[in-house]
Amino acid sequence: MTEQRMEECLEYFRGRQVFQKVFSGFRKKYESLGHFGGTVTLKGLDAEEKAALGGFFQRDYTENQTITILASAMEKALSESRFGELAWEEILEAYFQEPLLARKEQNRREEKEKQQFFAEFLDPKGQEGKGTGNAGRQWLSHALDSHKDGGLLLMQQYREDREGFRETLKAVLAAIDVLPYRLRRTGKADGLFRERLPVFAAKTTGNPHYFDNGTSGEKLLTAFLCYDFQVNGKKENRDAEWKNRLYYQAGILKDDLSNDVLVYGIRGRKMGGELHQGIEGFYRERQAMRLTLNTIGTLKEAWAVNSPVFVLENPAVFSELVRCQPAITAVCGGGQPCLAVLALLDLLSEGSTLYYAGDFDPDGLLILQRLKERYGRRLVPWGYRREWYETYLSDVECFPLTMKKLDRVTLPEVQEIVERMKRHRKAAYQETMMKELADSAEILMKNRS
Repeated sequence: MTEQRMEECLEYFRGRQVFQKVFSGFRKKYESLGHFGGTVTLKGLDAEEKAALGGFFQRDYTENQTITILASAMEKALSESRFGELAWEEILEAYFQEPLLARKEQNRREEKEKQQFFAEFLDPKGQEGKGTGNAGRQWLSHALDSHKDGGLLLMQQYREDREGFRETLKAVLAAIDVLPYRLRRTGKADGLFRERLPVFAAKTTGNPHYFDNGTSGEKLLTAFLCYDFQVNGKKENRDAEWKNRLYYQAGILKDDLSNDVLVYGIRGRKMGGELHQGIEGFYRERQAMRLTLNTIGTLKEAWAVNSPVFVLENPAVFSELVRCQPAITAVCGGGQPCLAVLALLDLLSEGSTLYYAGDFDPDGLLILQRLKERYGRRLVPWGYRREWYETYLSDVECFPLTMKKLDRVTLPEVQEIVERMKRHRKAAYQETMMKELADSAEILMKNRS
């Protein structure tokens, strides 16, 4: 009898749409109170909805703009109806086809489910942890406990699509174990081993685009790399070039063909110890060449011959300098140094002093400062003289926003230029100092020999 009565009850209330609003309101009250109670306020009901409410509560709501329904009124109306043998809790559960839970109980249940979910990955004998190495589990445990290094990202993806996230996390943890730099650490690959990102993704997940920019997999893998390399850079500074460097450190080439560097007068040796014949040919012919990041990644060492390494910001100045000084070793930074530039300078700086010359403007000084921070004593600011700046002042005025960048230039070697630049508010460019740079390079090369 009760089961039949419940069916009649549901048919009655589902046939009157206004009770969807009433029941949703009291379900929320149950979540917060932990029992059936409170009041629900309804506004903007049409005539049909008011009539449906009036029929159940035996009241006329025709003129009401706002209708407030008390739990006690609900109890009274139910007891006086043909559904009086039922309770509101069981009606609401049947109506929504799920149990009523107080918010506290709901939170407790959700927390337990979350812990069980991640425990499967953290336990090496668990369903999802069987094929996962220690590195991935350690990162996952740290991120969940500290809410750092991807902890918030993990919870966001967990809440958005739990089952989709399960597959993503499984794929990322498996991929972590076969990252090239981790294979090198364990002796499973030599120091030369690097992979292009699409190849790595296809090998580990079957999908070459799995770790493309913006995907869930890429976000989690990046979070792991930041943790493992102890990267503390601010999020706003994490641009595409920053990410290229991070992945390169892990042995992954995100953009190896378009990421290149213009260079002249170097020699290089591959991981096996033999000379790189392609580089050797350009060296013998005294021609400039473009080295891709992929090629640089095959080198064990690179060096200059009887010369320091002159690093120029501007391609035109680079070309003119190698024309004037054929025995020189030079690298073109091309403005903000890309990963290929830095990877090559890392090799060259092991055996040579780097002399860097750039434009006399706020951006140029910041580039110099970042390179000096990276290479320390191995890099010397070259040509940053007050008299050069004032002699070759251009008519180009620096915008106020650009001038504010000077406040971030703290390098002691250029503070005199910073003060003059704040006074003149104008830039000076490398192209106008070509003769001075060429003469200075000649002197430095003679001193070296």
